[in-house]
Amino acid sequence: MKKILVILVILFVSNISYGVSQKKIVIKGNEYIDNEVIYSIMGDDFNLGSDTDKNKIIKLLYNTGNFKNIVIEETDENFIIKVIENPIIDKISFHGIKRFTEEEIFEFFKKDVYFKFYNSNSIDRFINEFKKIYYSFGYNQINIEYDIIDHPDKTDFINLDFKILEGEISRINKIYFVGNNYFDKNELLSEIKSKQDNFFLIFRNANFKKYQIKNDVNLLSNLYKNNGFRNIKVTYKTEYISSKNTFNVYFYINEGQLYNISRLHIDTQITNINLDQIEHINNIVNDYYSTKISKKNFYNESKINKLTAIISDYLYDIGLIFFDIQVLENVEDTNVDILIKIINAPPKYVDQINIFGNSRTIEKVIRREIDVAEGDAINSDKIRTSNKNLNRLGIFKKVSIEEKSGNDNNVNLDVNVEEKSTGEFNVGISVGSYEGINLVSGLKERNFGGAGRLVDLSINTSESRTLYNFDITEPYVFNRKLSFIYGINYSEFDYGKSASYELTNFSTKTGFKYLLSEDLDHKIILEYSLKDYTITDSSTASSDINNLAGGNADIYLKNSLTFNKLNSFIRPTNGTYLNFQDTFSPITNSDNGTIKNILTYRKYFKYDSNIFSIQSMIGNIFSLQDSTIPSDEKFSLGGRWLRGFDIFGAGPRDSRTSYVGGNSLIVSKFDYQRPIFKNVDNPVDFNLFFDAGKVFDNKNDPTNSTESIRSSYGLGIKWYSAVGPIGFSWGFPISSESYDIERMFIFSLGNVN
Repeated sequence: MKKILVILVILFVSNISYGVSQKKIVIKGNEYIDNEVIYSIMGDDFNLGSDTDKNKIIKLLYNTGNFKNIVIEETDENFIIKVIENPIIDKISFHGIKRFTEEEIFEFFKKDVYFKFYNSNSIDRFINEFKKIYYSFGYNQINIEYDIIDHPDKTDFINLDFKILEGEISRINKIYFVGNNYFDKNELLSEIKSKQDNFFLIFRNANFKKYQIKNDVNLLSNLYKNNGFRNIKVTYKTEYISSKNTFNVYFYINEGQLYNISRLHIDTQITNINLDQIEHINNIVNDYYSTKISKKNFYNESKINKLTAIISDYLYDIGLIFFDIQVLENVEDTNVDILIKIINAPPKYVDQINIFGNSRTIEKVIRREIDVAEGDAINSDKIRTSNKNLNRLGIFKKVSIEEKSGNDNNVNLDVNVEEKSTGEFNVGISVGSYEGINLVSGLKERNFGGAGRLVDLSINTSESRTLYNFDITEPYVFNRKLSFIYGINYSEFDYGKSASYELTNFSTKTGFKYLLSEDLDHKIILEYSLKDYTITDSSTASSDINNLAGGNADIYLKNSLTFNKLNSFIRPTNGTYLNFQDTFSPITNSDNGTIKNILTYRKYFKYDSNIFSIQSMIGNIFSLQDSTIPSDEKFSLGGRWLRGFDIFGAGPRDSRTSYVGGNSLIVSKFDYQRPIFKNVDNPVDFNLFFDAGKVFDNKNDPTNSTESIRSSYGLGIKWYSAVGPIGFSWGFPISSESYDIERMFIFSLGNVN
């Protein structure tokens, strides 16, 4: 009997389920959203006869944000899903917005995606994403609200009215470093992009940008890793001061131990390579170790990466493509044994390159930095190089390149970039004994027109000079890693007190710049110059200047090689700087052609808290026609390059107001610097110095032409204050001539080197 009852129950339930499954699903009320779209949202795995599944379907449809109301009714034959759609958006208006135009907003957020139908989820997503864009520009008090306004004529349409309160840009009040022992605060500040607010530098870019703070964490980590701190950990915390709309930023640094490279060796296991080529790779490693690592053998991640790049380049040169370079480390105490292993890699080719996130930057700007194109062979080194190239542009917050499976075992490359603000406007003031008050301001945009183009406008004014400069740098001309430079320059110089004349100069320039290596660049510029000399006192001005009175047209071809490995521009403590400039002026210039060469060298090194430096300059100019060189083309001695003497203070002269200078120059500065107080916020350094130099070689002997070596010694104090570096120096000439102009006390604000 029980068995019969069970069978009847099963048959009854089956009949009910069968009846339910035979019922049709009918959708009513949808005018703009197709049935197929609704079916795809619902999926296949459901039973509308179940209250649980019925509620699940209603929830799924509500979550799309496309519907005002959803009701599911059941009849004998059908399940009827009745929907009321959200209305169509007709017009969108923005009130209170200053930072962006409506055109820019709709470039970021496409109307068809966010504003076709009213969808609360899409609008909320738009508000959140738009706030992120504001945050990237430093607006951290942004508030966005909106009203839904019924359409006056159409019942199924609405208008959206956004009310935006941008607030003021948040700035950084103070930056603190906690846990740093190896580097002081100023060294760390010079490494990061974020800047503290400064009352005197009111236009300084001290905006608080969270993405920039995160990037600073990476910069600090890399600094430590490249100086032996293999296990460095850097975190940050921000503190918002609502009354001032500013942030305090705290970087917490756990330095860990300082590691050294105890051994660097290589194991080459790839096929299709001969013994001579293996020996050459071994020589590359040994030479690199002896020249780049052994002198300071602390662990340096960037140098190891550089070595693997050099090995990769050699392997490409000998025709090998499919390989992988592994860096294996064996750590004992603080010593790291590094093995570079080269192994075979399976062949891979690029199928497609997909680029995402570039709403402003033109796609070709990104593609030209990628080391491969569709159809090319690919390996991990090419991806690493491409990533580095894109980051070096300085126009992206974040870059990532991912391999995805493509057709026929090939790979697709997904290049994801996140853009950042690339414009800067800076104003600064420096004050000194030599030039008085000097105002420097500039406007710079690194990604003008989304083409990676650099536009640089700068103004530099002081009591005796005014400089206006406008430069444009076009990257990748002729589809090569070659930058095209062009611009105009206007300058005014008042040499009335030192040489009895004034000079105005309008020039245009054009040229090229490119990297010879990671830290070495070459620049060649052709310049056309229109000079106008105004003699303020013909009785004291030199004869060559009197001859140049009025307008003059000159052409210059300038070459410049620059190697820069200094760790800071404001307070360098380590590194090398080397610059060679060569200027060729043809004989058509004022009936006198010249060649001028200048070599500048700076070397800093630190031992404990002691900082030692040597700075030298060697220069020479000679006439192609054995003529007299104009005074403004010659070299001068004094000022910052020979402390204890005034600008144009040492060297040949006709009178006190007629400085002549010389065709050749050699000068050196030796400095010793040590902190007086270990206040990492605003350190005060004690400075001892010795300077020596000579300016000499004139075709015609000036009235006072003794070509002796001038030298001086002195002491000073350098205070790296909140308003900028401030220097007080006392220079005492050791060897000088009676006609030299001395200046014992030197004060400077903004430039103390």
